[in-house]
Formats: sequence, C-alpha cells, structure tokens
Amino acid sequence: MSDVLAGLKVVEVATEIAGPYCGKLFVDLGAEVHKLEPPQGDPLRWWGPFPGGTPDPQRSGLFAYLNDGKQCRTIDPDSVRELLADADVLIDDLTAEQRRQWGLDPDRLTELNPRLVVARISDFGQQVPPRPTTPLTMQAATGWVNMREFDRTPVQAGGRIPEYIAGGYAALGALTALRSREGGRPVEVDVSVFESLLSTLPYPMLLAERLKSMGLPTNTKAAPMLGIVRAADGWVGINCLTGQHWLDVCAMVGLPEFGEHQIAIMLGGPERDEFFAKAQPWLDTQTVADIVELGQAMRIPTAPVSDGASILDCPQYDERGFFVTGGGEGWSFRRPGPPFRFGKTTAAQRRPTRGQGEAKAPFAGVKVFDLSTFWAGAYLTCYLGAFGADVVKVESIQRPDAHRYSGALLRTGDDWYERGPLWQGTNLNKRDLTLDLSSERGREIALRMAAEADVVVENFSPRVVEQFGLDYESLKRVNPDVIMVRMPGFGLEGPWRDYVGWALNIEQLAGMSAVTGYPDGPPCNLQGPADPIAGVHAGVALLAALDHRDRTGEGQLIEVAQIEVGAAITAEPVIEYSLNGTVTPREGNRHRHYCQGVYPTSTEDDWVALSVRDDTDWVNLADLLGVSASDERFATTDARRGNHDAFDELVAGWTSARTAQEAVELLRARGVPAERVLVADDMYDVEHLNTRGYYESVEHPITGVHRYPGWPFRISDGPEHHHRMPPPLLGQHNREILTAAGLSEAEIAELEQAQVIGNRLLNG
Repeated sequence: MSDVLAGLKVVEVATEIAGPYCGKLFVDLGAEVHKLEPPQGDPLRWWGPFPGGTPDPQRSGLFAYLNDGKQCRTIDPDSVRELLADADVLIDDLTAEQRRQWGLDPDRLTELNPRLVVARISDFGQQVPPRPTTPLTMQAATGWVNMREFDRTPVQAGGRIPEYIAGGYAALGALTALRSREGGRPVEVDVSVFESLLSTLPYPMLLAERLKSMGLPTNTKAAPMLGIVRAADGWVGINCLTGQHWLDVCAMVGLPEFGEHQIAIMLGGPERDEFFAKAQPWLDTQTVADIVELGQAMRIPTAPVSDGASILDCPQYDERGFFVTGGGEGWSFRRPGPPFRFGKTTAAQRRPTRGQGEAKAPFAGVKVFDLSTFWAGAYLTCYLGAFGADVVKVESIQRPDAHRYSGALLRTGDDWYERGPLWQGTNLNKRDLTLDLSSERGREIALRMAAEADVVVENFSPRVVEQFGLDYESLKRVNPDVIMVRMPGFGLEGPWRDYVGWALNIEQLAGMSAVTGYPDGPPCNLQGPADPIAGVHAGVALLAALDHRDRTGEGQLIEVAQIEVGAAITAEPVIEYSLNGTVTPREGNRHRHYCQGVYPTSTEDDWVALSVRDDTDWVNLADLLGVSASDERFATTDARRGNHDAFDELVAGWTSARTAQEAVELLRARGVPAERVLVADDMYDVEHLNTRGYYESVEHPITGVHRYPGWPFRISDGPEHHHRMPPPLLGQHNREILTAAGLSEAEIAELEQAQVIGNRLLNG
C-alpha cells in the first residue's frame, strides 16, 4: 500500500462492488476512507465466499477484500455531518430518495462542505430515468454479452468484472475533479455504469461504421486465433495479433499449409473445423507450460488460462509477491494486492487549497510525452489530452504505433494507416511526432523532449525503452521531477517480464477468461477490455502521483502491470479457492440468487436478457407468460428451487415468438429487468447517450466526421466537450513540436533527409 494520497479524506456511502472498489483504490493510495453502511449492512457481507461455506457477515472474503483498511460504521445523520464537514471526496451509489434521507442531497452538501468532490455512481447517469437492471441485463444493454462463441447462446462476462470497471472510472473521475475544485459548491462526478462498460469495448461502433461504408458485413463473429484451446493438462490461450503470428502458429503445430487461410478460419468457415481437427492431436501431446514456453520463444502471445487455484502457482505473480493475506482474527485468505506500484515517496502535509489545474481543464499545463503503443497506454494519454494536457505522441515512419495495423482487412489506399477506427478512437487529443529511436539523433531528441515533460507514459515490453535509454533512471538524470508511468503486460521484474502479450493474454492469465463461459464448455475470452481497464487504473495512480508532486515537488516511477490490474478485478475466484479449496465454476448466464438468461427472439441473432430477482418479478413474469406463479416446475429465486432448464425453455418459447423490442417493452412494463443484447450497428442509436453527450462529432482530415465515444462521467466543473483535437496524422506536428524544442529549419530538414522524422510510412 502506498501513502501517496496520505491526508486525503474519503467518505463512502455505497454497497456491493462498484462504489466500494472505488473506495478500495483510495485506500490502496493511502487515503483515509470512512465507509458508512446501511443499518442492515452492505449486502456484500452475505455474498461470500465464507470460510467453510457457512454464511457469516463478519467473514465474507469478498467484502473484506473490498473494504479492508476502511473505517466502517452504520450510517446516521450525525456521522454524515461529522465526516463530511472536512472530507475531500464522497462516493455514493444512492437513489435520490436515499440521499434526501441521509442529508446527502446537493443543497445539504453545499452547507456541510462546499469544497467536496462527490462521485455519484448510477446505472445510466443522473439525468436518465432509472429502470430495473441486474448485472446481466446491464451487460446485454452495453454490448458486453459476448456473441462470438460459435453455436452457443451469447454469454455474459463472469466474476462480476463489469462492476469493478465502473468503480475504477469513478476513482478516475473523482481524482480528476479534485484538480479543478474551487470551493463555492461541491463538484459532482456523474458516473454512468452503462457508459463505463461501453467505454471499455474496442470501438465496435466505429468499426461497424467503417465496415458498412466499405459494403462489408458488420457484427462479425470473427475473433483472434487460435483463442483458448485444450492442452494435455488444461486450457491455454494462443492469441495471434498479426499475420506473422498466424504463420508462426501454423508452423508450431505442424500445419504450415493453413498459413494462407487465416481469415476464413477466423470467420468460422469449413476450414475452421478442419484446422482444429488437425491441430488438436498436437495440442493433446503438450502441457500448458510447454506450449506457453514454446509460443513465447517464438514471440507468439501465449498464456495459461488461470483459475482461482492455478493463478496462485503462477511464477510471475509469485515472484512479484502480488497476492497478499487478508482476513481477520481466526480466519485468513489470499487476495490480490494493489494494482499499481510506486517508487519511494516522501510524506507531506496536505494543503487545503484547490487543485493545480484550471477549472474546466484539470490538466492544463501538464506536458505528456507519450511513448505508448496499442491501446492501454494510449487510452490513458487520450484521457489526459481530453482534460487539457499537452500530449506529444511518438511514433516512427519505420515502425509506427502498431495499433494502426489493427483491422488489417480495412487496408484501402496508400494512406490506409491513417484510417483505422481503432487507432483513431484511442489517439484523439494528441499531437504526433515521428522519431526513429533506433538512431542516435532520434534518441537525443526524445531525451530532450522527456527532459521538459511532466509525465512520460510507455507500455512496451520492459526491454524496449531500456534499450533506447528512456527508462526511468535515465529520465530522472535529466528531469528529476518527472513522473514516469510504465505499463508492461507482465511487470518490470519477474521470470515472465519479457513475455509478449496483449489484452487476451491478460484476460487469460488474470483469471477473467476462466470464469466466463458455460460449465460444459471451454473458458471464453471477453471482448478485449483489459487494455482500457489498465489505462484507467494507470490514470488513477498517475493522478495520485501528480497530487503528491503538487505538494512535495517529487516525481517518481509508477508501475502498472496489466496482469495485476486484471487479477485485481477478478478477485473472487482466488478468495474462494484460498478459503475453501474450491475452484469457482463457470456459470454461463446463471446467477447465484436470481433466475435469468439470454433468450432468442423472432429475429435471427437478436437476443433478449432478463432476470427474475424475487417473487414479485416472478409473479409479474408468470402473468405475462400465462403460467401459474405457484407452478413448482420453474426455478426463479433462492426461495423457489425448481428446474432452471424448465424456466429457460418456458421463457425462450415466449421470446422466440416476439421481436426483441416487443419482448423488452412487455417485460419492462411489468417491472422485470430486461434488455436487448446491443450490437455494434445499434450503438449510435441509444437515445440517452445522445442526451448525455457521450458521443462527440470530430472531423478527421482524411476520413471525415465521426462520432467518437467520450468518457463515462460528467464533471460539473469539467469541460463541456471531451475531445479537443482529431486523431493526428503520422508526423503531422513534427515541425511545430521540434521548432518549439529549439531546432532550426536546417536541423529539421536534415532529420527529414536522414529519415529520423517524416510524415509518410516507410515501406508501407
């Protein structure tokens, strides 16, 4: 645990996972956090897992993971007044009525503490009328229910992962708001769970828009190959990101003749079944460890699929000491540690002044030197740019940001590398500088730029920036106050530090895939959220470090290992195994307390998700379906242990005779949580996103106007728009940046001649 936010006081009035996880991140950063529970206690106290499986509200492992280090008490008006009078941050997930009941409405908060930052977490945002939701229906509504599993009903992400994501964004928004509070009235951070989940998808709406413009089908089930496959002793992920990876995999499994059929196999044609039938005999002879070792030796992104047991034996986590002991008197368990690590910090008194940013631009004046590639680091720097930072992104004409190559099917025209929707969505709000870092002159200029930066961000394999002489120790010699954020996939130290990997590797190794899928099927990849999730956590750590530097003048190194962020938001399987020796099974679309599922409609590939939370929901649903609510054939809740399969058959028969829209309207009219499974084609058509200004139109100089996603919260004293600049062209700002750095026209021309800089892809 760090003390980087020592002296910051946080009050948390929130239950379940999202709000408490936000509070947990503040604890991890050294803040003083007070948790106010309802009189009956946080419902998570009864969720478990419990030692021996016996429910005990004082021994819930998941509750302890989220709330260790907090000062907990029951909420009452006196405690609210006492704690909020000198607090810095309030975290709440309450309804408007609950806020009035406990004196947490805006006018009352202004009286108590006009300097307060209030992070309010709700399903759809404060301006949108609430409607009944559950974790499953929220995933369906946001496109998180995964439709890529061939021949199976679309499946939710397991492990309650989406709820942690909203908590991470809430912490990011609260820390951002702290930099621009002025004191006349509390600053509200309006966090939408819906938008939080949509923000972690790889821009499916942008990709669908591009495919449609090219006359290609959208909403494809294509996914990176091989995906998750069975080895001799377990599951392993083999995750091709490039065409070369695919050729190397074909060679590895002894099937080079399939090297030219990657696209057909990805799309699920007959070649797919043939390839897997021929590859499986080789896989059956190899252990998971052997495949990972061989794949990584060939620089193929390969990873074991960890569950709550095997992750504790992973040598990378073990050597880094990531899992720590939690619990209390008479009981203990293993749990994830903090998802970020800081260099040594000096304790300092907190100044009772406003943040250092300007109102409406919290990062105004902050200079960011962006050495990131792909998505995780770039997501962080895109965010910093959105809120006022000057972000200089570094690429080269020899090796541009490899994220430009994502979506290789879309290569049209000589300037294809400027058109990629995935790259564009991640690189708004930046200026672009090309530098050949393999050249001595390129490295000299990079070091000069870093010497003037407040923040340097990178997420390469550790050896890359070290080879370029741009590691933290090198930067500190020329810029002692710099804050460097390093975001390696596997960490800066440990036996796997130089392994290659991307989002799917992180999901697989961190345990996210093992809890997703059907009990009788393989683990499932999610849809790539690991990168932005890592970017959000890196942002939380960076903002804490900026706060610390504002008070002390001290810079530092921040390490955010992406596998540790993934494990931090997939904590329950580890806790369950540590307490009871039980590996958490995959549950498909089930829930331990509700009866629910995802069901077909009268339109092919159009699905509806619904949940029955209690007897009231069941009575209303039974009336709609035309069956008796007392019929014991159907399982609905804990109190009604009937036949889940019979329930699914009953509901599927009803939904199959209706369109998704018709089914959802009928269910909602009776108060039953229900949502259509959102697909990429329809993501621009969600009415309340337009009401909240989530999408913003920005004109790209080559591809024209696009509606880019913003950020999943609105800050009352923050900027009205989240995107200040379109994604830059390669080397677009070379002359502007280098002239400001003191280079002459002659020097710039010399660099262009030597191809140290440029604005056209070399050998593209």
